[in-house]
Amino acid sequence: MIRVRLIGHIRTSVGVEEVEFQDDRLGAGAMVERLRSMCREEDPGFNSYNTLAMIEEGDAFVPAASEREIRSGDRVVLIPFSHGG
Repeated sequence: MIRVRLIGHIRTSVGVEEVEFQDDRLGAGAMVERLRSMCREEDPGFNSYNTLAMIEEGDAFVPAASEREIRSGDRVVLIPFSHGG
């Protein structure tokens, strides 16, 4: 299971604070696209290019610029670049 905590307007768009994916492995970009598909808006305002992903152990990256796979047991925080202080 992969747990993803959503911050700022990503949380607002998806409508929940945390999402759990049952996948053993999931590409970072694919994870963002799944979250986008859960939104009510046609264009929720976040994507793989304007979102920072942080893994609990301290790794941070932009999903579009990384081939990073998220693995079962990872806890991820997604932060939009436009998130305030």
